[in-house]
Parts: sequence; C-alpha cells; structure tokens
Amino acid sequence: MEEEAFTGSSEAVVPPWFPAGLTDQAYDPATFSEGLPSPWGRFHGWDWTGAISPDWWNQPDTTTWGAWPSDVKAVDLLEHTRQSIIMDVDGQYIVHLFPFQTGHDLSTLALFQPWREALSEVPLLMPIGGMKHEGGDMVIIYPHHAYSPVDTQQVPSLAKALGRIHTTLAPFATPNTERRWNERLKSIEGHLKTTTLWRAPHTKHVLGLPSVYLSNLVLNGSSEPQLIPTSRPLMDHLLCADERLPGAAMMGRLEQRLALIGRFESSDERQGFYEAWAKQVPSSWSSPSSISTVNGGLWIWRYEAILLMLAEARAYGLDQQVKQCEGWLNDVSRIQARLGELRSMHGLRKTGLWGALATLVITWDAQNWSGLPGAVILTMLAMAGIGHLLYRRRLPSPY
Repeated sequence: MEEEAFTGSSEAVVPPWFPAGLTDQAYDPATFSEGLPSPWGRFHGWDWTGAISPDWWNQPDTTTWGAWPSDVKAVDLLEHTRQSIIMDVDGQYIVHLFPFQTGHDLSTLALFQPWREALSEVPLLMPIGGMKHEGGDMVIIYPHHAYSPVDTQQVPSLAKALGRIHTTLAPFATPNTERRWNERLKSIEGHLKTTTLWRAPHTKHVLGLPSVYLSNLVLNGSSEPQLIPTSRPLMDHLLCADERLPGAAMMGRLEQRLALIGRFESSDERQGFYEAWAKQVPSSWSSPSSISTVNGGLWIWRYEAILLMLAEARAYGLDQQVKQCEGWLNDVSRIQARLGELRSMHGLRKTGLWGALATLVITWDAQNWSGLPGAVILTMLAMAGIGHLLYRRRLPSPY
C-alpha cells in the first residue's frame, strides 16, 4: 500500500506524513501548534519529537486516558507512515503518534462504552489508551503486536472482516443523509477544482455508521485479518465536513486503495470483494436498488474515494497516484453520459405505461377496444417494454 514508510528519526528528511505539496511552510514540528497555511485551510499539530524520549512519557498529563505507560525505560521509533509515527514503548505497547489533529474518532471508539463493547467481538484492534486535546487525538496506544501491510492479505478476507465490523455497528446507524453526503462531494470537488460533478439519490437503506478509518496495516498472527483503526485522514479533515458514512463508502476507500496497486485484475474479482462484504452485512445494504449506479450505489463512493486520493496525491507529491486518479476521473463523464441515457429510457417507459393507463381510463366505456383505442394501448405498452429492455441493457454494472 502507499505508505512510503521509513525507519529512523532523522529530521533531515521530510517524513511521509508531512504534506509538503500542500503548504509552503518548512518542516518544523516546533511550529505545528501555530498552524500551517494551505489552500484548503489552516491545519494544526503538535511537536511530537519529545515523545522519542522516555522522560516525556513519565511526565503526568491531564489529557491522557486509559492505559498510559509508566516508568518508561525505552522508546524505539519503528517507522513513519502516511498518517502517523509508530513507536514501541518498553516492548509492551505499540503507539501511534498523530502529528496533525483531525478529530477524536479513535478515542471515541475506545471510550464510548456501547461502541467499545460491540466492537470487542470483531477483528478490529481496539486502542487501550492515549492522549488527546480539543483538536483531536495526538497519541493512541495499542497492545503490543506485530503488523504488516494490508496488501499482504487476501482481498475477500479483508472485505469479510470489514463487513463484520459494519454489521456490529448497524444498531448505531443513522438515517440516510443524502443532502449532506452530496454537499461533501461538492466541497471536495470545489477545493480540487475538478471538472467532474456527481450527485446521488441514495435509497433509504443507505445508512450512516460511526466512523472507523482503517490504517494500511493489519495485525500479524491472527487467523483472519485483524484491522488496525487510525485517525481521520488529513485530506478528509481539510476538504469536507465530518459525516457518518455508509459501509459502502468505507468499502469504496479500501477497494480503491487495493485497485491502486493492481489487486483487482477483473470486474469479477471486484464483484467477489463486494459480495464477501455483502454476506456479512444486512441484506438491504447490498440490495439491487441500494447498489444500483442509478441511485449512486457503489460507484458514487468509489468516486469520492478517488477524489480524496487525488487530494492526497497532490498534498504529498505522489505524481504516479495523481495520474492514476486523474485517469479514473476521465471515465466519470462516460458513466454520467450512460446515466443520462437511462433517464431518457426511464422517461420512455413511464410515458408508455402512463399513456396506456390513460387511454384505458378514457375509453373504459368503449364497446370495442379492437379499433383505435386498442392500437394506442398496445403501442404505449410496446413503448414501455422497449424502454424497459433498453434501460436494463444500458444499466451500468455496480462493479
């Protein structure tokens, strides 16, 4: 996966989590608390470098929660990833430091008892402690574990694991917030100045779930992929409002990450990925109407994922990813043209059905429908039938 991690703690090299393409301010953690300017708004962080020293951990702080290490003797910096700095503390904890604060999603998962209890039975490595301030989570502590990149796992297994997490969160789902989801897209498109504009009329079965953002790492040594949650991505934080998103949106992000590195060789593999997820979640979430492209379906969340990945690529100077995302977006106009055709075909079949019904009502008292009224009714029904066949034939596959 696109983590571009490196080991060591040298500050001579700009770490992969610093968006050098987004701000003209030099890399200096001492200035993070003042905020860094960017075209997408000012973002704030903290000077994480003190956490390399054991003394930093041994100083009491009122912003800590849960299992905070005490009498720390050794801190080993393992690597920098796209979102965090990973450390081993005393061989007892694996700690993620988030230099830029983007919200309290991680600490909320651990501290809100109903969610914590529900998620205790699913393949998700839950935080056991951390540090936060009003801007968001700064430090998250996990039990000591070995980890590996998520792309080392079988794709259907990842989908199944994510489906189990979504099913567990289903009792906490909130109703469709179509207007706000479309406003998110509008905000992202506006900041990126893309020429694509896409909105979706989601069905009532598309529900919002508590946010679970996944890192590009999984736990080693488990019988099934155990996913490791992370903080809200910086690009998401800067470009759009925080909203509860449906499970399909989280699947779309994972799918596009995997697609970026060539894990789907065909549409059949992509379909298998979503079907593995669908077997775990409520059937209404993956019903034909819920995943239909006409209603937004899976494609609208792929689209949002690509927009955010394009923003990430520009912010972190990932030229190859920029090309991949822009290439994908070039095909959006083709999908939208197909949807335009479908609206015309849907209009044709509605006109045929309503025309046949109207003729039937008007000529209800006619003694003989074998003449003009009958011909009109048959013509209208034929029009509706042709419109329906064309509609079904031109309907884009959800996958």
